[in-house]
Amino acid sequence: MVENEYSKVKVNNEMDFCSVADTGVKTALEKAFMKARVSYFLRWEKPGFFSKVFGGAKPSIVFCINSAQLETAEEVIKGLGDMESDIKMIRTKSNNKTGF
Repeated sequence: MVENEYSKVKVNNEMDFCSVADTGVKTALEKAFMKARVSYFLRWEKPGFFSKVFGGAKPSIVFCINSAQLETAEEVIKGLGDMESDIKMIRTKSNNKTGF
């Protein structure tokens, strides 16, 4: 098998863009991202031990996007109107350890 010049390149340009806890907001944001052609993946974060004991917190869903699509993703969030208040913005470099 012939190896091309791109097979050795490791690209890590994902960023944690925002977080939601409501599945309705998640669905609306997914549809808006698909319509705007923003590529994303979801990471589910379970609440920590103390959150479970003292607050009964729900798991949060983190939307990770390609950093090159940041401006488009921000426009999508602005277009959601009143759902914008249910979205917690993160905008940090992703620390996914998937092994890719």
